[in-house]
Amino acid sequence: MQVLKDEVRANILSAAKKLFYEKGYNNASIRGIAKNSGITVGNVYRYFENKESVLEGVVSPVYEKIMDYIALSESYIKAGESKTFEDFRNEINHYMLQITKEFRLELLILFKGTQGTRFENIRNELISLIENRMYEGLFKRVNMEDNEAVFFSKTVARSFLDSLIMVIAETDDNSKLKKMIYRLNDFYFNHLNSRFEPED
Repeated sequence: MQVLKDEVRANILSAAKKLFYEKGYNNASIRGIAKNSGITVGNVYRYFENKESVLEGVVSPVYEKIMDYIALSESYIKAGESKTFEDFRNEINHYMLQITKEFRLELLILFKGTQGTRFENIRNELISLIENRMYEGLFKRVNMEDNEAVFFSKTVARSFLDSLIMVIAETDDNSKLKKMIYRLNDFYFNHLNSRFEPED
């Protein structure tokens, strides 16, 4: 009996994932999820309290992985770890490839289709992480005013994450995705130190 319940729940989440991806959270409905699952609306409510709890079931695994990564990265910063910005770039490459292979649709739903839910700030949290790493590891160390360093860190972090999401959305082949992510990283970050005049 428990196996059957688990299968029904998994079927609901699978149908919801496709619907959230295609329509976005706000335009999806419990009725649509039930229809795509091949079960009644009432049966969906036996497993999930409301639409947001269905969304939580879909995106929680990838959300938790991202939050764990943010917490780990921030602990490095607070501890004064002597990682270079290139180390961080390599971390991002490895991490995004790993998470996209396992949770591609969930990741896109999380970043593009969770407005009005408790997950809607995840994009800003990840931007803040990238921005902090760029400021501490690069712009703070080159010849520019601090307000300029803060501005460039914020601007490039936002642009990079939006570009990364676009690459993931439009590339569903894993081998091509790897190449595209590395090229994107090279475009934004390769030889960044040499593009700015370091302070004496």
